[in-house]
Amino acid sequence: MKIISVDSSTIYQSNSLCRGVQTFTSFISDKTQFIFLEEHLERLLKGADYLFPKEKWFNKKNEIKEFLKNEFVPSHYFRLNISDDQLVFFKTPHQPKDPFVKIAKAKSTKVSSIIPAYVKNANYMLADLEIKESKKDDVIFFDVNGNATEASTSNIFVLLDDKTFLTPKTSSMVLEGVTRKKLIEYLSSQNIKVQECNISQSELESAREIWLTNSIQGIRLVDSYGSLEMYKDKTIYQMTCYNFGRFGEKFNHE
Repeated sequence: MKIISVDSSTIYQSNSLCRGVQTFTSFISDKTQFIFLEEHLERLLKGADYLFPKEKWFNKKNEIKEFLKNEFVPSHYFRLNISDDQLVFFKTPHQPKDPFVKIAKAKSTKVSSIIPAYVKNANYMLADLEIKESKKDDVIFFDVNGNATEASTSNIFVLLDDKTFLTPKTSSMVLEGVTRKKLIEYLSSQNIKVQECNISQSELESAREIWLTNSIQGIRLVDSYGSLEMYKDKTIYQMTCYNFGRFGEKFNHE
């Protein structure tokens, strides 16, 4: 056990962080570059300026990019956490999970708030407890109207047929995911329609495929939803991973 005084732990000298007020972004690198770095910094600094307007974080983007350039390592996970005037940087080798997941419906209901869709907050206690309770790899949260919102740390995509996906609109309950954004761009370029709309329980259950997307785990395919085994012909998923890359590395134009 470690007991650390606040004087020797600089990050906790932040008044905002002690109250849980922070925003962060996580991204990875491939062999030669960061994946979608510009989009990650845009969202992070927009969120930081919303929470801490006096600090003018967006004006520091080029300085942060220069710092990251010197910290680049291939095939790593990177995290930037902002609270008040502090930016905490962390990196470690990237260790993605299995691309196929089993999910369940969360018992908790998501409710709307005033938190903007671009503010990524690091409080995952409820999500972790839901996953533990479900005994699955992940859970899908629904709102008070019975519409799917997102998974514990991922956006969701529902394939209705070979040419149509559904994904929830971004909101205080649905993060503006970077992989979500770039995947929509890619699918549109392939003449695959993406509808940003409500997704009901019955639409999830009748889906040909369900995907979970985030920047660290990439695109993952749902094997089962509750007791329902999902569609086994992974044609669209396999094609997308081949052309877009599981993490978007083949669509990374930075």
